[in-house]
Amino acid sequence: MNDAIRDAAGADLKGATTVLDPEARHVTIINTYVVEPERADELIEFLVEATRSTIRHVPGFLSANLHVAIDRTLVVNYAQWQSREAIAAARENRQVVTLMQEQLRIAKSFAPVLYDLRACIPAAR
Repeated sequence: MNDAIRDAAGADLKGATTVLDPEARHVTIINTYVVEPERADELIEFLVEATRSTIRHVPGFLSANLHVAIDRTLVVNYAQWQSREAIAAARENRQVVTLMQEQLRIAKSFAPVLYDLRACIPAAR
């Protein structure tokens, strides 16, 4: 899981960040997975590889951020897409459908919810 993630031009994406901009009107999909604590790392590794190999090449995909609950019973994927239409098209993509089915071999369940970003408030300086 420590392999460098590179873009199409070969640039190292380590340290790349998700840009949160309410004016961009991107759609956020937050997938919450229920998982046995001992399988949390396995699920993260699966999601990283699925995103590296397939999802990040799907039109409209912008970014994914993976989180593990402190008790390791939940994994959250905070992903940004250009539009609801892009998400709908991705859900029709045969490769994406296969990955969605495969993730349930590791996770007990998952619940995707779509959100519109309304505000970002940075820390005071």
